[in-house]
Amino acid sequence: MRPRALKSNDPLPNINKILVIRVDGIGDLLNSTPAISLLRESYPSAEITVLARPLNAPVLIGNPDVDRTLVFERDRKHRGFKAQLQFYRELRRERFQLVVAMQTAMWSHFVAFLSGAPYRLGRYQKRFRSTLTHAWHGKYPKGETHEVDRNLELVRLICEGEGNRKLIFHLSPDEITNAKEKLTSWNIGDDAFLIGIHPGGSSFDKRWPEKQYAELADRLAHHHNATILLLRGPEEAELVHNIQDAMESRAITYAPETIRELGALLSCCNLVVCNDSGPMHLAAALDVPTVAIFGPTDHVAWHPLSENASTVRRDMPCWPCSAHKCKIGWECTKKLPVEMVWDATTRTVEARQK
Repeated sequence: MRPRALKSNDPLPNINKILVIRVDGIGDLLNSTPAISLLRESYPSAEITVLARPLNAPVLIGNPDVDRTLVFERDRKHRGFKAQLQFYRELRRERFQLVVAMQTAMWSHFVAFLSGAPYRLGRYQKRFRSTLTHAWHGKYPKGETHEVDRNLELVRLICEGEGNRKLIFHLSPDEITNAKEKLTSWNIGDDAFLIGIHPGGSSFDKRWPEKQYAELADRLAHHHNATILLLRGPEEAELVHNIQDAMESRAITYAPETIRELGALLSCCNLVVCNDSGPMHLAAALDVPTVAIFGPTDHVAWHPLSENASTVRRDMPCWPCSAHKCKIGWECTKKLPVEMVWDATTRTVEARQK
């Protein structure tokens, strides 16, 4: 059964400053943008600030629903105790009227309370939940509800309307022009059939093996006369090198300097193939045709939210699972056949050619 929520019939009064807490991954932040849009719709005159990680905050540049971002690094290796204390003091001076803890975590509830905001919205889970003034009660079983819908359901407690499920990620004309100029410098013309492959992921269990990626890339290059662009994160040089080394065809490899440069390059691709990862959600927000490879993650909750995207996964009797405690070596990811991903890419390419 669908969990029941505590419902408030009307938006909150006298709200002119809102803080949304989302200090986690790229996908988490992007899948919060529809809920932030609903907040903007219900509180059109309020200043909306989003608290995000330094790496991911640039995703919100150009978002018409976000007035400003605050960046915060929770890792004490990068931010000492005195700096954290100073941040909390400055946050309190902001005098937010409403804090939305969109990230379900003890720390988010704690920050919402420290802010001094009279209204604090979050999910009634984790510690410090009793400090919330408005809370969503319930749990989401795996395999039932997308993260976008979870976030929308949360803010509907204090908002009017249903909201739009569309992810929001805006690139400037200059960013797209710079990406195209980069492709030109690699002798990739406008007539090229460009396939971007991002084989990275936030954890080992999410990464499809290098050998399979190499085989897929060769088939795409041969059958579709495609240009292969291997994209990587800052710590994935060896991963991409191993794929390129195992390929028979040529590929261009590149490590974008920023998330926004990565997004601009993805926007230039005719097709993107990737694991369940932040780049997958960037491609979905840009409506780039995407084939996403899933392992143990809840694909219903985290699939790329775009009509141009599809997922490939190996159904296992042990799903839903606790991925980090897998006893069979993550067979769902590591033994996913190339043929399954090839079929999905073929269907995607043929659909675009109709």
